[in-house]
Amino acid sequence: MVAWPKFALLALVASMAVGVASGEACVAPGVWRDREGQPMPAAEFLDRAAQSVIVLLGERHGTPEHHRWQAEVVKALLDRGRAVVIGLEQLPRDRQAVLDRWVAGELTPEEFRRASGWDELWGHDFEAYRPLLDLGRERRVPMVALNVDRAFVRAVGREGFARAATSGPAPVGRPAPAPPAYRDRLAEVLRAHGREPTAAALDRFVEAQTVWDRAFAEGLMAARARFPGSIAVGVLGLGHVEHGWGTEHQLRVLGETRVVAALPAPAGEACRVVGGSGASFGGG
Repeated sequence: MVAWPKFALLALVASMAVGVASGEACVAPGVWRDREGQPMPAAEFLDRAAQSVIVLLGERHGTPEHHRWQAEVVKALLDRGRAVVIGLEQLPRDRQAVLDRWVAGELTPEEFRRASGWDELWGHDFEAYRPLLDLGRERRVPMVALNVDRAFVRAVGREGFARAATSGPAPVGRPAPAPPAYRDRLAEVLRAHGREPTAAALDRFVEAQTVWDRAFAEGLMAARARFPGSIAVGVLGLGHVEHGWGTEHQLRVLGETRVVAALPAPAGEACRVVGGSGASFGGG
């Protein structure tokens, strides 16, 4: 029996296809719900995940409860006899050798933290991620760095993908266009930061965000190819997972539809279910 963390969340929404959850609901600690807000046995979600090819687990970066939950989901898949490879947004691809040494047990936590450049490149609380990192090390679960050089993403944000890619080989393929609802959501993000975007500025901002989505999608598919028969579990920020607009959309364009996604939403007085379609989970 999995001891799900008792953290304060609204829901974790798992998706088998792109969709938007309806209605508002607050979810009790440790309770899974589907996209309609209806209770769902945890085993049902895990069965779906165990039969998938890629599982996306959202997070609010550096939130200990979220990372404990991610580790429990991975452990549950392992306990079901499935091979797993964990894809991490948190580290760029050029730190893969360090990540391999961590999984092999060759580095202490402090040595890994320094060699990976965790504080400089990621910046969120290292200890918060320890349940997931330690599980990978203890169970010898391969871990793959998914991220790309931020300099390229910043260049896309300044001048667009086509021009940014002229200065050297692009680290990812050109992303598929963002779904209109995702574009609208990213426009809201810009406005929330006090910027009323011009059409050109919004185009560049959206392209920069989709570069990350594409990088994670390509990285997860490459991880599957490197470790045949494994479920690739992507550990990503909420924005890349919500509603299936980000990484899941890029995966589908690349031809991978066997995707399950789950994400936490903050609890509060105005709770709402967020995310794609399928299953959900809550804490407290």
